[in-house]
Amino acid sequence: MMAKCTITATPPPASASTLYKTIHHTCIEFLSSMSQDPSSPTLINTDDVRAVRTSDFEQTWGHRFSVSLHPQEYGTPLTMNGLVEHLEAAAPLLKRWDVEIEDVVVDEVRRKAVVRSTYKMQAKGASLTTEEGENKKENEGEVEVKEVVENDMVWMLQLDEAGERVEKAVEFKDYLADEKFKKTFD
Repeated sequence: MMAKCTITATPPPASASTLYKTIHHTCIEFLSSMSQDPSSPTLINTDDVRAVRTSDFEQTWGHRFSVSLHPQEYGTPLTMNGLVEHLEAAAPLLKRWDVEIEDVVVDEVRRKAVVRSTYKMQAKGASLTTEEGENKKENEGEVEVKEVVENDMVWMLQLDEAGERVEKAVEFKDYLADEKFKKTFD
């Protein structure tokens, strides 16, 4: 059975204000909410996804030049429902989806945060078919093992007044790592 993804992050400074700590916590929950949940039929806990985002949530991508090269994939913002559909389609394809949060920078006044993270992603292996036509399961050692690809991502988040929900997110990913990861599905 697939395990929920691992999220690691350093805690906020002990001297941080309550609002700073709230925003910092929301950033971690934002990333955690997109992790695989083996107890859900779709492998994504949509309640968790919705709980940390506003109902009018919108996600876009940067860098503008990279986005311009892939307008069909990244040119249209994701709404809350679009994000849920995207996560539900992607989760079953992944064996591993671990996130290390390397830094969280909080702007209390503007209710913004920047999160630098590394995603370690691995596609599920392809089943190998025996001479009898049976598919072997991954734990039987007869499955192609896919490479783990690390993708360095930066998120720019705009939060609500309380700092408890994300209104807008801009995802900056390493497009070369993204392309390498996509090739592991071939």
